[in-house]
Amino acid sequence: MEMDELLACFLTERKSRQLLITEYEAWLNNIVQMSSKKLEHLITTNNFGYRQNIQNTINLELNNRISIANLEVDKLHTGKFLLCQVISKCVKLSPLFTLVEDPEGNVERIALYNWAEQSAIPVKSRKKVLTIFEASEFLPIGTKLVIKNPYYQIASSFNAIINPNGPSTFIDFDAIIRSDNPNDVIVINQNNELLNNIKWSNNLKQKIKEANKKSAVDDKILSADDFRQSGNKYFVSNDFAAAVDEYSSGIKLDPNNATLLANRAEAYLRLNQFDKALNDVEIVLKNEPDHLKAAFRKGKALCGLKRYQEAIVVLKDLDLKMQINTDNSITPVKQSTKTLLKHVEMLDSESRYGKYDYIKIIDEFCEKVKINQENDDWVCETGPRLDHADFLIGDIEVRPVKKKGRGWVAKRDIPEGTLLIASKAFEIVYGNEAPLSYRSIDFTSKTMITATHSELVARIARKLIAEPDLCQEVYKLYAGPEIENLGENSVDVRKIEKIIKYNFFETKDQWGIMNSTKENSRLTKDSGAGLWIMPSFFNHSCVDTNVEQLIIGDMIFLRTCQPVLSGKELVLSYCSPLGSYDERSNSLRLHGIKNCSCRLCNLERSESKKVKLRQTEILRTYENSLGPQVKSSLFSANFNSSLIKELTKSIDELKDLRKEHLDLEFQSFNIKVDLAAAYVRDGNLRRSLPVAIEVYKFVKTAQVPQFSSNAAYQVASRYARLDKMKEAKEWWDVALKELAEPIRGKFTKEETKWRKEAMYLAEKLSPKMVSGAKNKGLL
Repeated sequence: MEMDELLACFLTERKSRQLLITEYEAWLNNIVQMSSKKLEHLITTNNFGYRQNIQNTINLELNNRISIANLEVDKLHTGKFLLCQVISKCVKLSPLFTLVEDPEGNVERIALYNWAEQSAIPVKSRKKVLTIFEASEFLPIGTKLVIKNPYYQIASSFNAIINPNGPSTFIDFDAIIRSDNPNDVIVINQNNELLNNIKWSNNLKQKIKEANKKSAVDDKILSADDFRQSGNKYFVSNDFAAAVDEYSSGIKLDPNNATLLANRAEAYLRLNQFDKALNDVEIVLKNEPDHLKAAFRKGKALCGLKRYQEAIVVLKDLDLKMQINTDNSITPVKQSTKTLLKHVEMLDSESRYGKYDYIKIIDEFCEKVKINQENDDWVCETGPRLDHADFLIGDIEVRPVKKKGRGWVAKRDIPEGTLLIASKAFEIVYGNEAPLSYRSIDFTSKTMITATHSELVARIARKLIAEPDLCQEVYKLYAGPEIENLGENSVDVRKIEKIIKYNFFETKDQWGIMNSTKENSRLTKDSGAGLWIMPSFFNHSCVDTNVEQLIIGDMIFLRTCQPVLSGKELVLSYCSPLGSYDERSNSLRLHGIKNCSCRLCNLERSESKKVKLRQTEILRTYENSLGPQVKSSLFSANFNSSLIKELTKSIDELKDLRKEHLDLEFQSFNIKVDLAAAYVRDGNLRRSLPVAIEVYKFVKTAQVPQFSSNAAYQVASRYARLDKMKEAKEWWDVALKELAEPIRGKFTKEETKWRKEAMYLAEKLSPKMVSGAKNKGLL
C-alpha cells in the first residue's frame, strides 16, 4: 500500500471495537508463547526521576472531555482530556500497552511512556521482562483513567512490535493514543465526582481480589533511617529514580538529615539532574560546612551544570581541607577529589579555549564503541558517549538569515580549519539501543519515523519531564510552521517530534568504526540519531559549504573548510552532493527543506529534459549493467578490457552534458573510481594514475572529506607500484593529513612531529590503509 493510500485509510476508516479487542487478545497470546529473552531488547530502563514535576493544569470539566471518536490523527489535543477505562490486560515494554474504552464504548490502543512506577517493580525484576500478570497490576481491568493532552498517532501495529517469528519486515500500522508525560495520566477513584454524570455503555465487572494479610513489616511505621536503607538498596542496584523516591520519603520525615540529602544528591547526579543535586548539597553544607562528601558532590554538580570555574574553586578548597586532615578514612574521597579536579580543569580549558586532546578523544571513542559479541549491547555501559565540554568560538553568532530563518554568521574574518563549535549531544540514541520494530508516521511529510527517532523522542520527553527548565533550550529550535506552543516548560511530544525531524544528525562515524565492531550488528542498519542544540542552527547547502562536521561518539566538531569573511553565513551540507537531485531532495525534505537554492540544485532544475533523460540513461546503464560487470570482472581470472572503453565513454559523455559547469559534474564519481581500478586490473598503472589523481581532486571539489584520505592513499599506492617512491611518500603524507586534519585542525609548519600524531590516528581509524602502506614501503 502506498503512503498516501495508507494515510487516507486511517483518516476515513477505524477498526471496530470487536476487531481491536480480538487482535489485542491474539497479541497477548503470542507474548505468552514467547520466552522473555526474545523480548529483552524491547525493554528500556528509565533513568529519569519525574514524579515531582507537575505539568499544565487542565480543568477536568465535561466541556474539555474528548471522546476516542473525535481524536484526530497526528494531533496533540492540547487542553483536552480523554476519560477512559482499561478493558484488557497490560504489556510492559518500553511503554505500558493496553486497550481502553471511553464512555461511548469506543476502543483504542494506548501507550503510556514513563508511567509505570519503577519503585513498584521488585529490584530483582527491574530489568527483566514482566509477565502480563505482573504488568497488569499497574492498571487492573476496570481502572478509570484521565489522559490529559492525548496525542493520537499512527505507529507500528502490535504484531510489528512483537511477533513470535521475530521482527516483521512487513510494515503494518495502527492508530494509537500516546502519552509521554506521567503527570498527564490520572487514575481516578470510582467515586470521583467527574463520573457522577457519566454513563458507560459497557459496564465492566471489576475483578476483586482478596488482599493478602499484611505482615508485621508492612504494618510497621517506617523511620527516616528505614527509607535510607531502602534507598541504598535501590542505589546499589542502579535504580536511581527509585532511590530518589526512598530518600525523599525519609527527608519528609527529617528535612535536614545530612546523610539522606547527600545520598539523594548522589542519586540525582547519576540521573544527570544536576540542579537538584546542587540544591541538596547546599542544604547539607549550610548545616555542616565540613561535610566532605557533600562538598565533593557539589563539585560534581557544578561540573554537570558546566559551571567549571566554580567547580574548580569548590574542589580546590576541598583538596586543601583534606591535605591537613590526617584521618585515613577520607583517603578515597581525597583521591577522587584530585582526579575530579584534574578532569574539571581539562573541561574548563576545552570550554574556554577549544583546546582538546584529540588523541585521547579518539582512544576514548574506540574503547567505548566496542560491542558485546554475544548481543548488541555496548561493552562499556554508556556506549560511545564521551566526557568532554562544549565550546563556542566568540567569532560567530546566530542571526536572522534571508529566506532561511536563523543561521550562524561570522562576526569577523575566520581562517580555514578553525574550530567553531564542539558540542555534546543533548540526547542521542544509537541503533542498538532502540526497541526493535517500533515505528510511526509523520503525516505532514508522509514519511516513517524510525525506531531510533521514536526512542529519541521518548528520551528527550523524559529528560524534559525530569528537568522542565531544559524545555526552553530545546524549544528554541525550529519545529515547523504549524506547531503551536503548549507552554515554555511543558512537555510537548508533538513539538519534540518535529524538532527532531528538522534538526537531527545521524550518528555515523566517517571511518566506519561502529559498523566494524561486530558483523550484522543493528548499527549496520541504523547507526542512530542525535539532537545537538548549537549545531542545529547551521543551514544547508549541497555545495560551496564553508563548514565541515565531524561526529565522534556523541561529540560533534564543526570547523571552517575554507576562509570565511566577516558577515558571511556559515553553512554545511546535510546530504552528499554525489547523490542525484531526487535523492538529495528526498533527504532534504526530511529536514523540511522543499527547494534548496544552492548552485547545484539551481543548475539541475534548469537543465533541459533531454539532458536529464540522457544523464539518467547513462547512470542507469552503469548501475544495472556496466558497474556490476566491472566489479565481477575485477575479481575474475580474465579481465574484460573492453569495459574500460565503456567506462571512459560514460565519463566523457557526462562531462560533455555539463561542460559549462564541470565543477558541478559529480555524477561520474563512482564510474571514475571503477575506471581507476579497471586500469590497475588491466596492468596499466600509468593510465590508472591520472584517473586516481582526478578522483582525489573530484573529492576535494565536492567537499566529501570522508573519501579524501583513501583517495590520496590510492594515488600514493599507484606511485609506489610504479617505483616512484618520492612522489608516493608525498601523497602518503597527503593521505595522513586528510585523515588527521578534519579531527584536530590544520597542522602548522612548526609542528615537526605531525606525522607521528597522524600515524597514530590512522592506525586507530584506518588500520587497513596503514597495513597497505607498510606493504608498499611507504612507512
